[in-house]
Amino acid sequence: MLKRNLEKIFTTAATILALILIIILLVIAYGGIDAKDLDNSLVKGLFITLAIIFGLLATTALVLLFINDDAIKEITLRTNSAQKTRVTVFAVKKLVVKACSEIEGVKCKGIKLTTSDYGVKLKVKIAVKEKDVEQVEAYVRNMIKDIFANALGFAFSAIEIEIMKFEPAYKPNVAAIIAKADEELATKKEEETAEEPKEEVVEDAPVEEAAVVEEVAPVEEETTVEAVAEEIPAVEETPVVEETEAVETLEAEVEEQKDEE
Repeated sequence: MLKRNLEKIFTTAATILALILIIILLVIAYGGIDAKDLDNSLVKGLFITLAIIFGLLATTALVLLFINDDAIKEITLRTNSAQKTRVTVFAVKKLVVKACSEIEGVKCKGIKLTTSDYGVKLKVKIAVKEKDVEQVEAYVRNMIKDIFANALGFAFSAIEIEIMKFEPAYKPNVAAIIAKADEELATKKEEETAEEPKEEVVEDAPVEEAAVVEEVAPVEEETTVEAVAEEIPAVEETPVVEETEAVETLEAEVEEQKDEE
């Protein structure tokens, strides 16, 4: 909480000083103060001092904003007007290590305490051997809650568990997994083999259609030739009849002229 309060104080002071400098510059820019009046060592020293103070305030505010996440050195258990009880971080870490050691297959690798708006947050790094993650998470969290509640009368706002090293209790059946994988591969090969004949049928279909077209085409050509052959004699007979009738008519006219003579 101290870090947050300092951050608010330095940020507010830097903002106020920045507003003062901006107002002075605006007054000078719009002619409220003549630039010649500021051309003396006293005013220059004042501006340089204000700039240095603003730089320090802004730098401190940024450092407080980005430094460690409210790491603490001690925890206040109970406080009132007459007394205050605190516990050091060393004592808290010792209790956390003891809580982890009570669980078989769990070893504490690191502890970190931070503060937030909701209270003290605990982060525990552990190594797990031959245990399931869900079991370890439940065991460690409940063990820490029980020890701190009964030994110190204190509760963390949040408990974060980070597993650094893990050896699961689950042991895979290698033979069964390999057999299942081989079965899947065999099924896949059978499916690929079954799909190959379908592709050959699709390729042969255009050849059969071409053969049908070639067989039909000659039939149409023969029918056309025969029809033309039947029509040609009918066209040639008509002129022969007309020429015969014309010859007979001329012969009749010649005979009529002879009779008249």
